[in-house]
Amino acid sequence: MKRQIAGTAAILACLLSTGMAGCSGRGSDSSAPADAPGSYSVTASMSCYIPAMGGVEFGATLLTDTEYTVSEDGSAELTLHLTKSSVTIYSITCYTFVDATPDTGAEPTEGEAADGTIGYYDDDLGLVTEGVEYTLSDDTTPNPAGEEVHYVDSITFPVAEKRETYYLTFYINSTVMGAQFKVTADGGTARAATLTVDWSALQTREAAE
Repeated sequence: MKRQIAGTAAILACLLSTGMAGCSGRGSDSSAPADAPGSYSVTASMSCYIPAMGGVEFGATLLTDTEYTVSEDGSAELTLHLTKSSVTIYSITCYTFVDATPDTGAEPTEGEAADGTIGYYDDDLGLVTEGVEYTLSDDTTPNPAGEEVHYVDSITFPVAEKRETYYLTFYINSTVMGAQFKVTADGGTARAATLTVDWSALQTREAAE
């Protein structure tokens, strides 16, 4: 089993180094009418995809629900509700989660988000962390060192306009190893976490307080 885990770690290292691809293109609907203050359910999907070795999707099963909230002053935000999940690579199951404090010891690449950064990218693909909030789970999950850690179970970020696609950055860890999904220094979005939102059918959750 130890040889299997070591082999899986090597495979993941290869996957993460050979490139990641999420959904491409950004659409916006800035002309949409303003929504009444309140909390809405919105349909969304999240992709943190690595195309190598047949392709591995790390992000889709981590997202459980997406909430759109409009305040009385007209400002709005999206909240992603997350869980822990798993992926299977060559018959080995790796338990995955978003990690706010990964102990990687890696030096950040200039112009890129450091490991553990949680944020989103603006129109010019500039990294924004101001106004981004996250919460940690009550339960725990093991990291690569076998330590039980609390994982990120929600991320909230401000929404200036309704877009079809948002690029995000965060670190997905697992029982084997992890990686920071991010826009690269050359402006490439293939390695970013991608949130795709369908704004066509908002459903009211509750009235704003």
